[in-house]
Amino acid sequence: MEINEFMKSFVESIVKDLVDKQEEIRVDVFISTKAISVQIKTAKEDCGKVIGRKGRTIDAIKVLSLAAKNTKFPDDSKTVSIEISEEENVSIKKTTKNNWRS
Repeated sequence: MEINEFMKSFVESIVKDLVDKQEEIRVDVFISTKAISVQIKTAKEDCGKVIGRKGRTIDAIKVLSLAAKNTKFPDDSKTVSIEISEEENVSIKKTTKNNWRS
């Protein structure tokens, strides 16, 4: 299993347990030379459940994703970033400095 397939299935399994509309979850993984970007698309009413209070849930998903990647692929030094967007093309990105921006 390649890293992009692994990250997609790992994040998808976590997010599907958090939301009500599981059929509307879409996870895309993009890999560059230094980073792995995971984009999560959810229904509008499920977006807050994935983010959590003060971003704690999405922070936990990021930490778990990085730990899982480092366990499965120990020689890979790429960072992991998580983005979440609603159906209406509103994107919220978690940056490395723990600041939210839209």
